Amino acid sequence: MSEKLWDSRLLRLTAILALGTAAAFATGERLRVLSLLLAAGASIVTAVLCRRAPAPGRAARRFWSANAAAQVLFALTLLTKFLPVVSQVAHVAAVLLVVGAAVLLPMRSITRTEVITLCLDLSTVLAAGGLFLWHLVGLPLSRGTATAAELGPTIGYLVGGMVGISVVMKLTTGRGDTLTRGALRFIGASALIGGLGTALTSAFDRWPDLDPTVLISAFGALVVAVAARYQAVEPVELVGRRRHHTLYPYLAVAAVGALMISTIVADSGDELSIAVGSLVLTVLVGARQVLAIRENDRLVERTQRDEERFRLLVQNSTEVVTITGPDAAVRYISPSVTRVLGLDPADVVGRPLAGFVHPDDLSIVGDAYATMLSAHGASATMHARFRHADGSWRWLETIGANLTHEPSVGGVVTNGRDITETRTVQDRLSHDATHDTLTGLANRALFAERIAADLRTGKNFSLVLIDLDDFKTVNDTLGHHVGDGLLVAVAERMRASVRPVDLVARLGGDEFAILFDEMSGEPVDRALRRIAEQLLIPVEVDGQLLSVRASFGVTEGTAGDDAGDLLRHADIAMYEAKARGDGGQQRYVAGMESRSAERTRRDAELRRALADEQFVLHYQPVVALPGGDLAGVEALVRWQHPERGLLAPGEFIAAAEDTGLIVPLGRWVLRAAVRQAAAWRAGLGAGAPRTVSVNASPQQLQNPEFAAEVAAALDEAGLPPTCLTLEITESTALGGGATWTTLAALRELGVRVALDDFGTGASTLSLLVDCPVDQVKLDRSFVPGPGRDAIARAVLQLTQAMGVEAVAEGVETAEQAELLTAMGYRRAQGYHFARPAPAEDLFAHRVG
Repeated sequence: MSEKLWDSRLLRLTAILALGTAAAFATGERLRVLSLLLAAGASIVTAVLCRRAPAPGRAARRFWSANAAAQVLFALTLLTKFLPVVSQVAHVAAVLLVVGAAVLLPMRSITRTEVITLCLDLSTVLAAGGLFLWHLVGLPLSRGTATAAELGPTIGYLVGGMVGISVVMKLTTGRGDTLTRGALRFIGASALIGGLGTALTSAFDRWPDLDPTVLISAFGALVVAVAARYQAVEPVELVGRRRHHTLYPYLAVAAVGALMISTIVADSGDELSIAVGSLVLTVLVGARQVLAIRENDRLVERTQRDEERFRLLVQNSTEVVTITGPDAAVRYISPSVTRVLGLDPADVVGRPLAGFVHPDDLSIVGDAYATMLSAHGASATMHARFRHADGSWRWLETIGANLTHEPSVGGVVTNGRDITETRTVQDRLSHDATHDTLTGLANRALFAERIAADLRTGKNFSLVLIDLDDFKTVNDTLGHHVGDGLLVAVAERMRASVRPVDLVARLGGDEFAILFDEMSGEPVDRALRRIAEQLLIPVEVDGQLLSVRASFGVTEGTAGDDAGDLLRHADIAMYEAKARGDGGQQRYVAGMESRSAERTRRDAELRRALADEQFVLHYQPVVALPGGDLAGVEALVRWQHPERGLLAPGEFIAAAEDTGLIVPLGRWVLRAAVRQAAAWRAGLGAGAPRTVSVNASPQQLQNPEFAAEVAAALDEAGLPPTCLTLEITESTALGGGATWTTLAALRELGVRVALDDFGTGASTLSLLVDCPVDQVKLDRSFVPGPGRDAIARAVLQLTQAMGVEAVAEGVETAEQAELLTAMGYRRAQGYHFARPAPAEDLFAHRVG
């Protein structure tokens, strides 16, 4: 503070001028003019400092402006010594300005007791001063032992001293947000110096060559200059300072006591007045002491209540309050530690705090304590885990402050609150934001972040994208709950087949990804073969034994690569592996983009074809045996490509299933077929096909609204539901769940259901028992020929036993037709009877 205080050229100049005044004053008459000029200069410089003093409010600005003006008047007093009247007027005006500025300072908020105490103190000082004034002035004047001129110095001393002391006592009630502590202290000192000025001036009357007002002005100015600097360098307090006691009343009583002893010893005859005055002072001081005692009692009671309140707050707080020494040993801990950590406070006190901190969080706690111990009052906040009595760990948010400099504390105080539940929720939310909910693997966001991090650090890595082949069939046939169970099993096997430093992620659906850290080439190939072997091992999900085959696309990355390009390359490679149809892995090589672009182009063409209605229906008759009469037709979709001509289903159905376009395509086929069947009924009457068969995809049957769509199409076309047959594959029928619910709704509607390609799948017998179908279509591979008619006979017997109609597909010769008729088949379909043809050509292409 002292360095900042004297870091002012103006203050140093004031000190030099004051010292110069003293030196010139000591030489006597020879340098009298110089001393006057130096003292006036000190007052002028002090006025500048007062004008520059920071003023946080109107009252402060008024105070310092008044002091600046007073200093100018003091300088004028010195410079007009040759004009006594002007000099005296300037001096009186300056004194009035100083006293007025002090009196007008705003008072802090004080209690009624403090107001009474202040009045008693002022009364005591004034009474003592009045007693001295009577003894030293009034009594000699009444006895005629002295003249007023002779008593001038005494009068000046007494009056000036009382005024100075009164100003100082007024300053003690000033608000702390007006003047700083140092400024108030030195302004009070200047008031005392000024109060004594008159007496000193009169005392020097016997030495006319010496004028003490020069010294008083110079050093008074210096004291005010120091006060102005304190105002600039000290912080202004926001609350008022309270002075609990002052020595002036007691000094006044002591002075009157000395006066009484003096009068008794000198036998001045004024003992009675002094005794009465002493009694008055005793009463005043006694009253003050009674007030002080009562105030102290109230303060003690308030303190005790505050201590009790604080004790209850600490003991019943949900936060753990701890006091530790600089060595982090626990000196005090609140009883709430039992509720929060299940610990007895007696078992904690005296032990190092580190003994209760999770090992992984010791550095956090250590850093926080280092921050707090770096300076008095320093604080820090930390989140760390603390051991519970049951062995678990609880997260505490702890705020601490260094109060080692406070005698009542002498340590580091911390408040800790349990945030375990909040931290658990935050961790879960953070985990969910970066991990797949179903499998617990990293999600796409975290995977991309890890790739970006490896590229920034210049790591070499291998990026693998994985797609599960034919996984859609699992969802469509067995239900999504089985598919989800299979995904979880796949995730566990992938995670178990890689190193801890590698990252496995689920990007969405049945697409996974692996980031092999600092690994490439043959080690990656071996790891992927291991994963593929693990996935082929059947796993039981909801009573079903399932295995899965995967396609792997591999690319390698290093510093300077683009994350988006790497993911695109791996995706292209994965689709190349998938396009082979046998799973396995494929590394990205230059040129694969063109093949990928071809697939993208084909998918876009397929979407455009659906939007432009480039698809057409061909119909193949289903005939009655043995005569070959038309019993029904099967609707078969074709793509009338604008450039490649008419395309068979094998050219586009798989792509439609991959892109999900099979659903809108199937919806179009259904509506077109039922409209055509209704048109035949209206135009051909009894000669029209009795039924029309339409293939339904697994995705359509999984849709709970499919039955309603079929009903709407039939109602729109005006076709009876019994005239429609929906054909499903055996693998679709195995789905159960939503598929069987949809089939039951269709049969309840009156729509017939046919099981296509019967005999090529699994669980054939159970399907006929459990799955609601009306017709079974024998696969073309089982159509009888020389030496191979056993399966055809067995299927016919099975359908007859179950009351289901049997239809033989793929009949290409008259001999096959004759054998089927001889076996007992009554429905058949194949090139022998007719090839698929447009509706307008259907009857013209029939073959007998």
